[in-house]
Amino acid sequence: MTIYYTTVFFILVLEMLSFGILVFPFPSRWRRAMLKFVSGSPMVAKAVRILKIVFGFIFVLFIDAVNRLQRIDQDEQPDDASRPYHDYSYEASQKARKFYAQRNLYLTGFTLFLSLILERTSTLVIAMLKHEEELEHAKSEHESSKQDEKKLLEMERSYEDKIKSLQSEVVALQSKKNEYENLKQKIDQEAADYHTLADERTKLDPASSSM
Repeated sequence: MTIYYTTVFFILVLEMLSFGILVFPFPSRWRRAMLKFVSGSPMVAKAVRILKIVFGFIFVLFIDAVNRLQRIDQDEQPDDASRPYHDYSYEASQKARKFYAQRNLYLTGFTLFLSLILERTSTLVIAMLKHEEELEHAKSEHESSKQDEKKLLEMERSYEDKIKSLQSEVVALQSKKNEYENLKQKIDQEAADYHTLADERTKLDPASSSM
């Protein structure tokens, strides 16, 4: 193989390795780490731009392989029954040329096809990882909201208990106030009775002394 088809072969091997890494069931933590590295690395972005240019050259090689195969099919020597001999060397040369043209066609075609599959698969994997992160974030928010709701319920219960205790204290104080009012009225009544009796006694004392 020439150097450019050898390069295409190595790119194909690299694509197969990348596809295997993408579809291998790594833990989600590792996948996210690789995603952050790939999406944030300037070297990876530069390599992707270079690969796009390389795939443009591979597409040119694919078109060239198709044209070569068509020319070989057109240049095949027809069987001539009038000739006394058969040119086996020409036939072997044509078959070899056709084999190499088909090999180059399949190599470049499969490399281009796998690049499309790899791009689509990487897009789906990245979208899946982003959805997983959003789902985990939503779950954490839901858990935090549940904890906040639980705290609010506990605070509400504590406030209700405090309100009940305060209400019971108010009732007790109200009953004590009523008892105090009754006692005060009773004392006032007894004081009034005492003063009345005292006045009556003072009135009766001069009468007893005159006798």
